[in-house]
Amino acid sequence: MMRAMPDMVHHDANAITVDAGHSGKLVWKFTRAEKFEFACLQPGHYEAGMTGTVTVK
Repeated sequence: MMRAMPDMVHHDANAITVDAGHSGKLVWKFTRAEKFEFACLQPGHYEAGMTGTVTVK
């Protein structure tokens, strides 16, 4: 879907878009212990390995 709409803008409390060379802040509040996966939504970034896991204990 992201490849089909590369200029799509995300307006979601759980997402952030940051221009190259800049930084941003995203705060997540977890309510249970678990492993959570996250990934970049920019076209090609997921495939390039821009993913991660947050482990909440």
